[in-house]
Amino acid sequence: PPPLPSPAHHSHPPSMAAAMDVEAASLLAADSEEQAPQGKQWIGKRAAVALLLALLGTVAAALCMSFDHGRVPETTDADPGILEFSSDTDDEEKEQFIMDTLGADPTFMWGTATSSYQVEGAWNEGGRSPSIWDVYTHAGKAWHGENADVAADFYHRYESDLQLLQSYGFNTFRFSISWTRVLPTGDDGVRRPNPEGVRFYKNILKSLAEKKITPMVTMYHWDLPVGLDWRDKDTIIDAFLEYADFLWKTFPEVDIWSTFNEPASFCVLGYHVGIFAPGIRSPSDHITCVHHVLLAHAKAVDLFKRKYRKDSSQIGIVLNYDFPLPLNPDSPHDREACELHRQANLGWFADPIYLGDYPEIVKQRMGHKLPRFTEDEKRLLNGSYIGYYGMNTYSGRYVWAKNGNPHDFQSSFYKRGHPIGFPFIKSWLFKVPEAIRSGLEWVNERYKPTSIVITENGCSDPGNTEGKNTVNDYKQVGFFRDYLYEVAKAKLSGIPVKGYTAWALLDNFEWAEGYKRRFGITWVDFKTQKRVPKASGLWFQKLLSQIRSE
Repeated sequence: PPPLPSPAHHSHPPSMAAAMDVEAASLLAADSEEQAPQGKQWIGKRAAVALLLALLGTVAAALCMSFDHGRVPETTDADPGILEFSSDTDDEEKEQFIMDTLGADPTFMWGTATSSYQVEGAWNEGGRSPSIWDVYTHAGKAWHGENADVAADFYHRYESDLQLLQSYGFNTFRFSISWTRVLPTGDDGVRRPNPEGVRFYKNILKSLAEKKITPMVTMYHWDLPVGLDWRDKDTIIDAFLEYADFLWKTFPEVDIWSTFNEPASFCVLGYHVGIFAPGIRSPSDHITCVHHVLLAHAKAVDLFKRKYRKDSSQIGIVLNYDFPLPLNPDSPHDREACELHRQANLGWFADPIYLGDYPEIVKQRMGHKLPRFTEDEKRLLNGSYIGYYGMNTYSGRYVWAKNGNPHDFQSSFYKRGHPIGFPFIKSWLFKVPEAIRSGLEWVNERYKPTSIVITENGCSDPGNTEGKNTVNDYKQVGFFRDYLYEVAKAKLSGIPVKGYTAWALLDNFEWAEGYKRRFGITWVDFKTQKRVPKASGLWFQKLLSQIRSE
């Protein structure tokens, strides 16, 4: 490993893609206190939503605990006896299998990722106007009152960061465009093109082309312009279409687009739980948000197909879900509960795009609060993609049928008092490599996409955030190795996995959690903006170098 940097003044977490369990954070949750089988107690949905989410281990969990008004301390050291989990295959064999399987595909997309608000900084430079996240963080609502005004300063340091990306050996870079940087809102409320913002992204794309790195561009990664609201159907869909049309007209050099990153996160946490911007707490506004996002996606993809499609074009949406495993694999009730959990949580978003409508379990559970699509909207939604299915996934959990009723599915990270895997973050992020293969199998079977790209996967340091421990992130190396091993097994079985994206290129600002944890494969000193490759970054460098040499 490289020389160790001095510790940063703070640290922080993953893409919220991670463990967003919609079942717990939405109307799909149970309203009672439960006792998990074999003695592990857990708590169902309760009036105190923040505590609820923390105990159920959703993405919101870590965030809810982060507020100054009652943050629940998190244990920093893993419990004795669960530090290591045995494997039947040693590390070298796994790496060789990864190289032999994924490396055998010369078109495989090896990538890492960032998002605009999390890394760019320069919040009021270059003609950029504020987003809802600027308003939210400037009100002191993130962890310790932190914000992304500077973040990783990617706006000024993008070229050296892209050189670092190239040195690791990645052939793909997933990043997002800031709506408020390219189409800032003027004092008169009108959004107009910003040449300086456009030039910034043009320079990134030019640099990537020179390095022979494929851009994978996210159009919306949560930084909504101030003045827009996902609950307002009359304005938000047309505004997004205007923005989409501008992007496709302005950046024809981009072949691979994703319309939205994780609507499960920004709708549920922003319009239901209220711990993401814009901070709305409502029993049903998140359902409206999801509905409008899906319609905006469908109409945008329709526009793309009619005006901008090329032979090389791909466009889709990126959905997050941590795939569960049945508590008792031999129980048909638990297996069915697991299936219903997947339909209720992931199917809520994916079914309309791949099958044309919400799944029945979502309709049953949400009832009159769920808007219905018209027949024309169903036709527009069905098949609203070209190419890949974008999958963000991090953790896993057990699901079982309460009292033998699969429709009353329950979940927990524990079985007979033992965790499902190594706890990187005890509230939600456990190392469950088999969950990613289970997810790939399920998505392939249900939606039959032409290809699947894992658009985010990764983990944070398991509690030791000092520079020397975070740079030597050998547990993260094990995470990436073991998950990629399962991805390789899925590909060998015939599942069309075409890419893997590590979250994240850099330590960065992690939304409501501020700089609390570090998920980058590159260490960032947020005082000096010094970069140091972590062990995980160097592991990818070695792996990808060996693949290229074979």
